[in-house]
Amino acid sequence: MNFLITPPSSHFDGGIGITACNFRNAAETLREHGSSLDGVLPLCYLYRHAVELFLKSVTFILHKKYAIEFGSGFSLDKPGIKVRDKWVAMENTHNLSDLYAYFEVLFDQCETLLPSTTRWELPADIRSKIDLVSGTDPKSTFFRYPKSGSQQQDKKKSKIQKTDFQKAFDNPEKPARLVVMLDENDNLIESYDLDADTLSKVQSALADLCEFLYGVHAAFRGELTKGS
Repeated sequence: MNFLITPPSSHFDGGIGITACNFRNAAETLREHGSSLDGVLPLCYLYRHAVELFLKSVTFILHKKYAIEFGSGFSLDKPGIKVRDKWVAMENTHNLSDLYAYFEVLFDQCETLLPSTTRWELPADIRSKIDLVSGTDPKSTFFRYPKSGSQQQDKKKSKIQKTDFQKAFDNPEKPARLVVMLDENDNLIESYDLDADTLSKVQSALADLCEFLYGVHAAFRGELTKGS
């Protein structure tokens, strides 16, 4: 895998894939060694950006490997993707559902040309996971800012959530980690769960997608670009 030890500018995809790998590795490091308090946004952002770049890399590789032309005004120097019958610049496209839909079109077009030494099937659940993440963060802004959507959606961005003190102990299988606010007479004012179940399905989908596309990207580099 020469792309791991050579400058990004010399890579078959211009460095998109190695950048995706770097974001994926950063996410894995944060998940393993990061702070246990409220690391939802940076972790999700790193995974999401890696997913976006992996999709762009494999899309570019298919175009270049099999000499598939882009739409008018686009080329390998200025790649684009087709979104609902309109060509748009790849660098300005951040919607994962749009990126995956276009990748699927190219993949189906090229599937018979792919080397038989690798199994190339795309699992059926990948599309639903892509759409789940894309529905939460269609523009790659949701995980980057504390306020980027509706107030209700933005509340989900933190693991620290206001909770009912009594109900916090209803689940015997999950120990409660709370902060309680008291007045001058030690009366309970508010309580906050420090480990609330926020965006858990999205986090799980992101981790699964990143790991899957990491493997897809590796297969593309090994089989289609000779590791370059």
